[in-house]
Amino acid sequence: MDEFKTFIPDHDGCNDKDGSAKDNTKNADKNFEQDTNCSKLYKEIDALRKKLAMYERLNKFMELDSLASKYGSKLRQNILIISDSASGSSLLGELLNQHPNIFYLFEPLESLDYYKDNRPESVYDAMVTHLLNSIFHCNFLELSYFTDFLSYQYSALRHRLSSRAISSPPLCPENINTPHFSIRKCAPLRPQSASAICRLHKHTVVKTIRMKSIHKLSYLMDNTGPVDYSLKVIHLVRDPRAVVNARVLHSSHENWTIKSVRDHAQSLCRDMLRNIKYAVSAPAWLQGRYTLLRYEDLATNPHQIAEQLYQFVGVGIAQNVRLWIDRTLREGFVPPSPVKSIYRRLSYSAQNLTDSVTKWRAHVPYSIVRLIETECYEVMNLLGYKIVEDEDELRTVSFPLTD
Repeated sequence: MDEFKTFIPDHDGCNDKDGSAKDNTKNADKNFEQDTNCSKLYKEIDALRKKLAMYERLNKFMELDSLASKYGSKLRQNILIISDSASGSSLLGELLNQHPNIFYLFEPLESLDYYKDNRPESVYDAMVTHLLNSIFHCNFLELSYFTDFLSYQYSALRHRLSSRAISSPPLCPENINTPHFSIRKCAPLRPQSASAICRLHKHTVVKTIRMKSIHKLSYLMDNTGPVDYSLKVIHLVRDPRAVVNARVLHSSHENWTIKSVRDHAQSLCRDMLRNIKYAVSAPAWLQGRYTLLRYEDLATNPHQIAEQLYQFVGVGIAQNVRLWIDRTLREGFVPPSPVKSIYRRLSYSAQNLTDSVTKWRAHVPYSIVRLIETECYEVMNLLGYKIVEDEDELRTVSFPLTD
């Protein structure tokens, strides 16, 4: 690294110009050319210095990682957030991502989507277990496909920028507020450096909407390797009427029909009911490791819920988490700016948390609400979501739909 430094020149050599009065005209073109060349040189030097700073920091990561491996570390407390699409899991993930001691990954299972459709279910499940187990062990050495996904896949920009740990400078530029931001502007993430960055944090959090069956999490608990982490599960649910509205009725890429609404409601509530009944049965491996959270409670009372969640996972809540909640309550929740230009089909304007709970009630046809309630009655009753008696009750947002 020191040898590399010697090849970075200082800027001072560009300041020597012939400034005598009698030669001003003669040297004007020469000085202009020199200024142009120096400007290019300045940019090249600054780029080299930034790259050097990045390499130095990554080398420091490696050194600390080596020390941690040599002398051991405390049992990691890791967290898995599972939910369904359009259920508010990005908000919950960001609530934990704000903690300085948390290494957060957004939807890592998306890197396996190809295999979900092209491999037997048992093979795909084994791949999911291996990916999650490796992430929770901070061991990315066999996950080059995943670090490549985060480094080069254009659609993975949201995944990269949603994680503070792998998108902060010098890994990515500090200013990402541009619609033309590209994932190529971030330094490639290598397996060894990802492992080191992970181990610099005390906890790992994974957020996924692709874990459809809670019972399959038992595979993580049956791991025969070294037990150096503890896992807790946060299961986030949302009013099925709001979820179906976001997925079907309010979707810009699907023309809804009565059949599509019924199909979405049946599928959603069947999975929700199966998972909740399984969790309520309290299998031994899940006891004390599982909590159920309604999005409506998080959005309407974020400070209290945040305190309870951090207490559940055994992590002290940080002051910057509280400050982030205050800012989100004032300004609304919005993902990293470039994501808006990539996912144009989705609405990513700043979302008022309180409005997000009730907004759907203003425009969903009452007949559609009744259809969803019919398909989802059992799970809604279990979760404390009230059935509306008439359209007036539906439109009166001051009337709560949660017990």
